Amino acid sequence: MPDKCEKYKKLMMGLIDNELTSEEAIEVNNHLTRCTSCRQEFEELKRSSASLKDLNYDEQRDIELDKIWKTPYSRFAKYTGIIMIITGWIAVIIFSLIEIVKSNREPLVPRLSTIVIIAGFIILLLVVIHDRIKTYKSDPYKEVER
Repeated sequence: MPDKCEKYKKLMMGLIDNELTSEEAIEVNNHLTRCTSCRQEFEELKRSSASLKDLNYDEQRDIELDKIWKTPYSRFAKYTGIIMIITGWIAVIIFSLIEIVKSNREPLVPRLSTIVIIAGFIILLLVVIHDRIKTYKSDPYKEVER
């Protein structure tokens, strides 16, 4: 009997977490109705699992970091960094466009391809920024702490 119980003991947590197939769940439940020691162990596992679900997994350091990132200074720094990156990309794109237009040494096809790629990037960037602003304004969960 112990060898047979070992098979079911390995499946008990899967039953608690609803990770077993219906056939496996039926098989384990049938065994639990017949085997008192496995049923006692299963009940202990259920109690332990229930108490573990109530634990808070946020470490003190995580809580402190969340507080720091929500300060006005941190938000200012984050948005300033984003604006600087976007501004830098725009400057590089404008410089590249000017150089492509001024340069007559390069064949026309690579120059036009580069212009199309840059234009596509700008369009996608503007669409993402527009969608982000639009969804932020109408987001019903923006005040919910994540």
